[in-house]
Amino acid sequence: MGETVSFWQNWFVWRDAMIVSLVCGAALAYLGVWAMLRKMVYVPLALSQVSSVGVVLAFFLADLFGVKGALRVFLDPTGVSFLFAVMAALFFARAGRGSLEATAVAYLLAAAAAILLGGFVRADVHDVSDVLFGNAVLVETWQIAVTAGAALIAAVIHALGYRRFLFASYDPDSAGAAGIKVFRQDVLLFVSMAIMISAATRAIGGLPAFAFTVLPALAALRIGRTMGRTFVLALVAGALSAGLGYYVSFALDLPTGACMTAVAAIFYIASNLVAQR
Repeated sequence: MGETVSFWQNWFVWRDAMIVSLVCGAALAYLGVWAMLRKMVYVPLALSQVSSVGVVLAFFLADLFGVKGALRVFLDPTGVSFLFAVMAALFFARAGRGSLEATAVAYLLAAAAAILLGGFVRADVHDVSDVLFGNAVLVETWQIAVTAGAALIAAVIHALGYRRFLFASYDPDSAGAAGIKVFRQDVLLFVSMAIMISAATRAIGGLPAFAFTVLPALAALRIGRTMGRTFVLALVAGALSAGLGYYVSFALDLPTGACMTAVAAIFYIASNLVAQR
């Protein structure tokens, strides 16, 4: 009871972080359903890792050249992360349906680059660590606008292309024969993921960003009987994973990203039990 009172009494401390976490959890869970439908589970992982490289590179270059003032805008971690994620999305679309080879190479190169560059960063070491492993506690107010804007862009893209995405996901050959440009749909889908994942990686870290994209979506696909219900279940599971995970982290003083991931994993395990029954 004391923890609950402490949590709500300190609402001004966690308000921004909670908002960002809920937006990221819901949006990424929705996008994750598409990733799972297309059997490209490693694409979100690679995008998350590439986004992390963009953040680390921005810190590294700023530290190396002592960039300050107006030039700092061009090396903003959020912008560089977004650029890297979009380039990776175009690469995956070009590779064809999220090729396992392309995603594996991108992930391994990005992971190595993040570790190597991170070793040279003298300033903002804690910021780099938080992005790589997840710590929503340090979310700033401006990141609400960034993550909400990314979610809105993804929502608009999917609202306009939902039926084409669905057709191209289930039967790309028939979709192409029907006149739907499958490659264009792949580009839009990958780019929408890249936009949201890059914003989420900068705000809450790569670990929870990947977890929100995979675990709630898998849980929803196991128990959802229609596509509409599946998307709703994924949104709810993603938001609850973010909210409950943040509360557990706050109450027990545990790493935020790991707590969110653990709660999402619990939802996934529960979905398997429900599906078996």
